[in-house]
Amino acid sequence: MIEIHFFLWLMILIIGLFLSMRSTVPSKEFKINPYIKLRLEGGKTNIYVKNRIFQQCMYLLLNLRVDQIENYEEIDSIDEAAESLDRTMESDHGIISPEEEFMGHCSNLQVWAENGYDTRILHRNLAFPLLKRLTEVGDPLAKKVFKEEIAIRLGSKHPTVITFLTQNGYLKYLDSEELEAIFDEISSTVLSGIISELKQQLEHSPAPNLVNHIKYLIQDLSRKFGVQNLPILINHILKRIPENFKEDFIKECYKFLKVNKKFPLIQFINENLKHFDDFEFEFDFVKYNGKIIGIFKDKQLYLSHQKIKKINGIEILEEYFSRIEELDLSNNLISDIEGIEKFSNLKYLKLDNNQITNVEGLKQLKDLNTIYLRNNKVFDIKDFDGFTSLQHLDLSGNSEIVEIPDSLNNLSALKTLKLWNCSIEKFSEASSKFFWMNQNYRFYSGYKQEDKSYYEKTHKNKSSSANGLFKQFVIWVLKMRGTMEEEKFTYNDIDKFEIETTQNAMWWVRTTKSFKKWLNDRAQMRITEFF
Repeated sequence: MIEIHFFLWLMILIIGLFLSMRSTVPSKEFKINPYIKLRLEGGKTNIYVKNRIFQQCMYLLLNLRVDQIENYEEIDSIDEAAESLDRTMESDHGIISPEEEFMGHCSNLQVWAENGYDTRILHRNLAFPLLKRLTEVGDPLAKKVFKEEIAIRLGSKHPTVITFLTQNGYLKYLDSEELEAIFDEISSTVLSGIISELKQQLEHSPAPNLVNHIKYLIQDLSRKFGVQNLPILINHILKRIPENFKEDFIKECYKFLKVNKKFPLIQFINENLKHFDDFEFEFDFVKYNGKIIGIFKDKQLYLSHQKIKKINGIEILEEYFSRIEELDLSNNLISDIEGIEKFSNLKYLKLDNNQITNVEGLKQLKDLNTIYLRNNKVFDIKDFDGFTSLQHLDLSGNSEIVEIPDSLNNLSALKTLKLWNCSIEKFSEASSKFFWMNQNYRFYSGYKQEDKSYYEKTHKNKSSSANGLFKQFVIWVLKMRGTMEEEKFTYNDIDKFEIETTQNAMWWVRTTKSFKKWLNDRAQMRITEFF
């Protein structure tokens, strides 16, 4: 039997909903949730968000040829399906009536909403604008998943999707940490044309034209990625242009951006200090082992990518330690955080991509509200007990974290906890809210291959994609495990029963009456044999 990928099963589910709704859907209006409704008006289906018209639904159908079904197994979203399948039916709206097409659109959007606004389910041209509008009108679920969906779809590395998100300015909704985490994987798609044109300008244009080109380039990047993310873009561009042009490029960028209050100027200068040798800054320098590694200004200090091993080796004027509220020490070689206590008034701390195992020393920083510790060697979240001001904690990529402890409930201010690419196997009912937070469930590791095999054999949906597990599978496997432990049976028992009786053993996660009786008879037989 051919293993059909996610979108094929999704289409089957939508068709099922479509058929089931034919007798129940009103002829003119269908409500998806408190924020979305669809109306059939003048033979066209219109989407309304908070009672204001949002968009007219376009074509509904993709023509899927059964004899080519094996070609679609690797497709992970409707966007990929739309490019791979025969789309000749777009122009043939007469094949179904407006009323039937209306019900089909209702089915599509209902499935999308029921799956947490998963943007793989709808075409990008509808999914992202609609999700953005829902965020703007206050839909709490949309607010929660909007940025996550942008990051997840960027992670798919699908060029058309990446181009759509870039050209329409969706990447500007990501903060610098979120964009940086994914940018290496998409940089070639995003920057190839920009780099080619910039090289041409650098090598052949007179100075005035070059200055204007850089100005327009910065404006375009600001529109697409946001001013706050420009240092990331500039850093990647810098790696791809000839060495003899780098200093001029950096200085021109500085001239255009130094007056922009949203631009992280300190971070930019710190990351490009070697290109400002002839500049006289009215700032105090920061040193490490006698060498200048950055500039201190106001309450922020950015010291990423400086090969720092010991925090105690950072040299600034003594009175400045207590003035710093935001510290970035990411992408260094830090394994021991001794010395961090000198930054006594820190509120924001970034320690991504180091070698840290123990965070006990952070407890002295009572004002910390944001901690980034991605891709370290942390293995015990219990060490964070006592951070009463902590609101945001990102531990993604710490693969040795296997349990979400109940003690996290003591962090009364905690709003977000990210555990992507960890190895979560254990959590209790008390800590389950953190498991479902920020789509951490996608990276649940407490299942076995036999769970996935049985689920996909008995359900229309796939259990996972390249971006992690699907929520419905995780819900199912947790409930199924509970049933199996309570009633004491295995997948082998299910197979044996179904072979012997040709009946179904399970109804979703519940045992059927006949299987329950079979299990009971088997238990009685074992007792009899024992005596």
